Amino acid sequence: MYVSRILVNGVNKDLVKQIKGLFSELGYWIVYNDPDIIISVNSINNTIRKYFAKFHNKIIINVVPDGSSVIPLTKEHSGGSLISSFLADSLGANLVLTTSTGVKGLYSVEEFSWLNGFSIYGYDRKIVNSLNKKLVTEGKVNVYVDSYKGNYILYDGYSLVDHKTKADLIISENVDSMEDKSSNRLYLIPSGIYIGIRYLESTPLDVLVYSLRMTLKSLYILNDRIDYIVVPSSLKNDKKLHQITKYYYSNIIYGSDVDERSSCEALLKELKVKVLLKDVRRAFGVITCLGVK
Repeated sequence: MYVSRILVNGVNKDLVKQIKGLFSELGYWIVYNDPDIIISVNSINNTIRKYFAKFHNKIIINVVPDGSSVIPLTKEHSGGSLISSFLADSLGANLVLTTSTGVKGLYSVEEFSWLNGFSIYGYDRKIVNSLNKKLVTEGKVNVYVDSYKGNYILYDGYSLVDHKTKADLIISENVDSMEDKSSNRLYLIPSGIYIGIRYLESTPLDVLVYSLRMTLKSLYILNDRIDYIVVPSSLKNDKKLHQITKYYYSNIIYGSDVDERSSCEALLKELKVKVLLKDVRRAFGVITCLGVK
């Protein structure tokens, strides 16, 4: 579900450079081939002509040449609006949303999942569209939490119910074991968020908490939940780690010892985790990366 490979191109070279720098500093991969996201600094007509035929199944975002407006053209529900929102805030630009949920200021069910760090189990477009329509017309989607004790956020339009028969969305860690899965509901499961972190043992706790939160926000995950924090085994005796795990509902995984030349990403790759955000210095002495599995 999450995306991290960005192609940026357009007629305003200074603005293109600025956007590349912005996303690179957050840990995104700036690429020239096989992108997840295309940010085109151009007129909408030229952007569509250049990219739509080949990349219509990717997120395509148009930025007008003077940087005053940001417009997601495709997959607005599936990350386009979130990446565009971040970009618009950074540029001080107007964000133009066109979907029915976006116009009403509501998060679609795909966005609800993204923001909370969930994946949609057995994605069914028909059910997704039906629930987004219900969100707009009735203003409410019902959420039931089954066998899940982690953190989550209920945004406007999402209400907690006390029984699964009333639910439109069910949050669960054990969807496969459910015997009574309904074909009219969506099931959300934790995505398996891994953050690798390298830091100096003298780094204060609040700096570590801030660095981890900023890493989540860089991928537009606003839920303070990290499933696994991965650190070098040399930090096993650092008592701050246990305080962090309580705050972020995390488990600790100790990777191989790394020297100063080794990347944070190596900690995640050792676990065969898909790295989404590359090494970024979040604070003095703190480097993080993020992946999912």
